[in-house]
Amino acid sequence: MQTFCIGLTGGIGAGKSTVANIFQTLGASVINVDAVGHSVLDQSSNEYLDIIETFSEDILNPDGTINRAALGQIVFNSERQLAKLEAITHPGINKRLTSMLEKQSAKLTILDMAVLVEQPLAQINGVPLYQKVIVVEASYEKRIERLQLRGVEKEEALARMQSQATDEERRRVADLVISNDNSLEELQLQILTCWEIVCDWMND
Repeated sequence: MQTFCIGLTGGIGAGKSTVANIFQTLGASVINVDAVGHSVLDQSSNEYLDIIETFSEDILNPDGTINRAALGQIVFNSERQLAKLEAITHPGINKRLTSMLEKQSAKLTILDMAVLVEQPLAQINGVPLYQKVIVVEASYEKRIERLQLRGVEKEEALARMQSQATDEERRRVADLVISNDNSLEELQLQILTCWEIVCDWMND
């Protein structure tokens, strides 16, 4: 069975994962694209040796696993180094997502992905693996507040937000926008309305 696939994205602190969890309770299957990205760095992955060859053994922990913090310091301070890493990891992520979607038995699969606008993730030769895009939004103040509750300092929260696409950029690719500024109950009601739209998409 071919699953209907939706790319779900939103800025940090907008509540994207909460929305994904609610969709899951309604019967959708959810794939966390960040988790798939982490699996590309595992010792058992095909990409592991390419990453070490590119960035040297300095990025390894004593047990041979990749030290994500050490790798992060290299790539996030250099666009050239980040591009090198993405050239290795993105094809691996896209290949894994294609395989996972082919095995899905659920009628609807949500790709919970922080990076949709910024990078060609969940795409094969420029063609998205998802048919529709849902964007989760929240006000700037609400996002900062949520991140601070998670223990993220305000300066770091601002830096992370500024490194991502803007609300305007995300809206340009959105088929549906969910606003998450209020209570969880209001969010759940809003998603029930969205569910009806999603069901119409699947039946088209």
